Amino acid sequence: QSFLLEPWQQFLLWDLFGWKRADGLRRFRVAYVECPRKNGKTTILAAIGLYLLVADGEPGAEIFSAATKRDQALIAHSEATRMVKASPALSRMVRVYKNNLNIEATASKYEPLGADADTMDGLNVHGALIDELHAHKTRDVVDVLETATGARRQPLIFEITTAGYDRQSICWEHHEYSRQVLENSIQDDSWFAFIAAANEADDWTAPETWVKANP
Repeated sequence: QSFLLEPWQQFLLWDLFGWKRADGLRRFRVAYVECPRKNGKTTILAAIGLYLLVADGEPGAEIFSAATKRDQALIAHSEATRMVKASPALSRMVRVYKNNLNIEATASKYEPLGADADTMDGLNVHGALIDELHAHKTRDVVDVLETATGARRQPLIFEITTAGYDRQSICWEHHEYSRQVLENSIQDDSWFAFIAAANEADDWTAPETWVKANP
C-alpha cells in the first residue's frame, strides 16, 4: 500500500523539509516529536530516513537509526528495508545488503546504530533517527550524533518518543527545552518541537482528551 500521511504527519514533514533559510538550506536541524504509542512513530521514522538517503541531494550521506541497543535500532531500519523491497522505484535505486541500505552512485548509506556498537567514532552524520528517546539512560548517543553532524550542510537529528518518567534523562531535558521553544521563552529557530499530550487538568475519560494526545 502507499504510505498515506495523516494530517499531523503532513504538518511534521512540510515544516521539516519545506521551511528553508535564506541560503536555501533547511531551517530545522533538530526535531523533537513526542506522542503516545500506536501513532505510527516507527513508520514515519523509516520514511524520513529513506528520504534523507534518496532525495535530499547530499553526496556521501550517512543515515543512522540510533538506539541504546542495536536490536532496537534495527526495528526502524527493518521497516525502511521493507519499504525499499516493496517499491519498484526504490528497489532500482537502493541496494539492500544485510543491515545496510546504500546507493552506490552517491556513496550514501542507511544503517542501524546502537550504543552497544564496538565504536561510534568516525561518523559523518547527515541524518540521525532516534526512536524512543525516553529509553536512553544517558546522553552519550545523542551527544556523539550531534558532534558528528558538524561537517554537513543541513543535517537533521529526528527524535521521536513516547513520554518518559525519568526527569533526570536526556528525554526530559529535550522535552522541557521543546516546551520552552513552543512557549517562546527560548528562541531557537533550528529546533522543531511537537508534543501531543493531555494537559494535567484534562479529563482523561473525555474523547476530546484522547484526540489531543493521539493525533
